[in-house]
Amino acid sequence: MSQPNQHIDRKDLESSGASRKFVLAKDLQILAESAILSQSLSLNSVISTSSSFALLIQAACSCPELRKINEIGVGLQGAVFEQVGMHLVFKKEKPGNETLSSNLRHEYHMHCAVSDAFRYYSSITSCQVRVPRAFEFISKSDKNHFWSDISPRIPSIYREYGDVVTMERILPLPKVVRMGLLDHFYGSQKQFDSADFERALMHTENKHCLARVYLGKATGIIPREPISLRNFTLYLQSMNDFTMDVETLATEMGKAYAIMHWAACVNSDDVEFVLGTSTTQRQGSEAEPLGFQHREVGLYLLDFGQCEKVDISREPDVVYQAFKGAMVTGDNRLFIPNCLSNPKLFSAFKSGYSEAGRIILAARKLNDRFSVEDFMHEYEEYVEDFL
Repeated sequence: MSQPNQHIDRKDLESSGASRKFVLAKDLQILAESAILSQSLSLNSVISTSSSFALLIQAACSCPELRKINEIGVGLQGAVFEQVGMHLVFKKEKPGNETLSSNLRHEYHMHCAVSDAFRYYSSITSCQVRVPRAFEFISKSDKNHFWSDISPRIPSIYREYGDVVTMERILPLPKVVRMGLLDHFYGSQKQFDSADFERALMHTENKHCLARVYLGKATGIIPREPISLRNFTLYLQSMNDFTMDVETLATEMGKAYAIMHWAACVNSDDVEFVLGTSTTQRQGSEAEPLGFQHREVGLYLLDFGQCEKVDISREPDVVYQAFKGAMVTGDNRLFIPNCLSNPKLFSAFKSGYSEAGRIILAARKLNDRFSVEDFMHEYEEYVEDFL
C-alpha cells in the first residue's frame, strides 16, 4: 500500500510557503512543554509528524476498508462522526432536537451564511480565521444513500434516523501538542505515572483534540478526573504563560466577528473559536498536497446553532443592539477579550473588528448607514454592565 508524502525533508517543507513556520514533531519532543506549546499553537505553524494517527488516516485515503466511522464529539444537538481518511465529518441530530428553534436545519442555514461570507471576505479583510464548509443537509425522511451506506456502520445507539449535516473536517492537534498539554496541565512525565501518561495520551477521545481559546477569561478549572483533551480549554493566563501570540488571535477574532455581522448578517450568538489543524500543500499553480502528516495550525470558527439572522435594512440602533446583545451572552464573553481588565488585548480585537468592518461596509455600500467605530463604542459601554 502506498503512503505518499512520508519522506519530505525540511527543504521540501520550507519551499511550500514563506509565510508558514514549519516544525518537525521530533524536534519539538525534546523541548520543554511550554516551548512545545508556544511553537506549535501559533497560526500557520505546520507540524510534520509521523504519528500512528497521521499514518492511519493517510493510508485510509487509498484503502476503503480502513475507513472506520468514529464518534469524535457530542453536543447539545447531537453527535459528530469522522470517517477515517475522509476530509468531511457528519453531524447527526439527536431525537427530539428537530422540534427546537435551534435545530440542525437552522444551524445548517446559519453555517452556510457564515461560510459563504468568509469565502468572499476573508481574503479582502486578510482574516486568518477559518470556517469549515457545510456541504449538505440530509433530512431523516430523504431516501439518501447515506442511510444505506453509513448508518449500519455507526454505533447502534446512534442508528435511529435523524437529520444529518455533512461538513468539512477540522483535524485535531497532533500527538506532540497533546504531550505538551498533558505535561503542562497535568504534571510532567516524571511526576506522572508513565503508564497513566501513555494511557491518557493514547485514549481514543483524547486523540480528537481541539483547543478552545478563551481570551476573555483569565483562569479556570482544568478537570483532572477524567483527564480529557477533547475540546480542551486554554485560558488567557495559561496562553500568556507559554507566550502564545494572543494579540494576533484577538485581532483575527475581531475580524471574524465583523464578517459575521456585516457580511453574513448573523448575530454571532454562542459561537466558538478553537485551534485545530488542516492538511497543507505546496504553493503554486500545480500544488501537491503534503498529506495528513503535515498539519497546519489554524483558528477555526464553529457552532452556529444559536445564531440568528439580522435584518440590516432596519435602523442602525436596532442592528447594533442585535449584534452587541449577542456578544455579551453565552460563550461570547469567554472568547472576546475583556475591555476593562485587559484593555490592550481588547484593543487588538477592536482594531481587527474595525478594520474588517470598514472594508465590508464600503464593499457593500453600507458605510453611509453604519459606522463600526460607533458600534464598537456602544459595545464597550454596553458590555460594562455584564463584566
